[in-house]
Amino acid sequence: MPTADNSGSASSASGEILYIGIDLGTSQSAVATSTGIRRTVASVVGWPKDLISYKMLKKKVVIGEECLKNRMAVDMIWPQEQGVLRYRPSAPGADAGSREAEAVRHLTSFIVEMTEPQPGQEIRAVIGAPARSTPEDRQAVIDAVDGLVDHAIVASEPFLVAYGLELFNNALIIDIGAGTLDLCRMHGTIPSDEDQRTLAKAGNYIDSRFHMLLQERIKDSPVTLEMARRIKEQFAFVSSQKEVISIDFQVSGKPKTYDVTDSLREACESILPEMITHARELIVTYDPEFQQELRQNIVLAGGGSQIRGLAEEVRSNLTEFGPCRVTAVDDPVYAGATGALKLAQDMPDSEWQRAGQA
Repeated sequence: MPTADNSGSASSASGEILYIGIDLGTSQSAVATSTGIRRTVASVVGWPKDLISYKMLKKKVVIGEECLKNRMAVDMIWPQEQGVLRYRPSAPGADAGSREAEAVRHLTSFIVEMTEPQPGQEIRAVIGAPARSTPEDRQAVIDAVDGLVDHAIVASEPFLVAYGLELFNNALIIDIGAGTLDLCRMHGTIPSDEDQRTLAKAGNYIDSRFHMLLQERIKDSPVTLEMARRIKEQFAFVSSQKEVISIDFQVSGKPKTYDVTDSLREACESILPEMITHARELIVTYDPEFQQELRQNIVLAGGGSQIRGLAEEVRSNLTEFGPCRVTAVDDPVYAGATGALKLAQDMPDSEWQRAGQA
């Protein structure tokens, strides 16, 4: 990537170019545009199961929250798994007519439509991807927006968060999404692979772990993964402090209260060991002269940054190296998309031309 400048801003203001930043997430995708639009959509696509479902929904495909709301009536596909697209045109045996391929096309089309492009506008997009995604994975994202935007660049998601916050030097970003947990240290230049990590244990892993623990704890009531996810999103925490989280479940048609505190704490803390291990590696392998500054700029991003007590837990696990300061982004929903938009607007025209067409 190039040194940033403001060459795109004037063109954007004139309406000739629409710049968009996309956080293409496993669970939720967000978009921000140079025209001020900020929107999200659940990253799921569904098809009516039968004639009755079709008559009720009155459409062949449903996307996002509408899909989740009617999940008993649709066959659902989440186009992303662990931060990368399930359908890759270049993959062996890839079927362009498969449901996975359709899901990718429907979701990306919907996301671009949310930006409300005007006729004749050139569209330039920066799209976030896991920190250590492969060239093939990144190319799959470019292929997915082929024909939807004029130019597209794929960049590391935690790097985009840092870019949006202007944390260009001596900073460590820990981006906890649904599919991946990504770490990226910034040192005044574009981060290399050595500066980044991508871990599979993230939000969805917590959901699955919590779901399993709930099933073991509550044997007389059916518990779905979606129920476990909603409880986690409302109450998620890591803490040694004593607090009780009680939830009502339906048993034989009647509500029965269960204490799920320990199960939820255990599930949320399950991502900590690997995350702390890799954060330590990125700190101890940093230039010793600047390690202290790095420790003072540790930022949590992504939906997982909202887990109560997480910032303090990370800080306490890293203080062996000296005083640490750990904070969470103010806007976890749009931090990645906003950073992607800022990079898109700062990117010189020469770089966009070199990026080629999507």
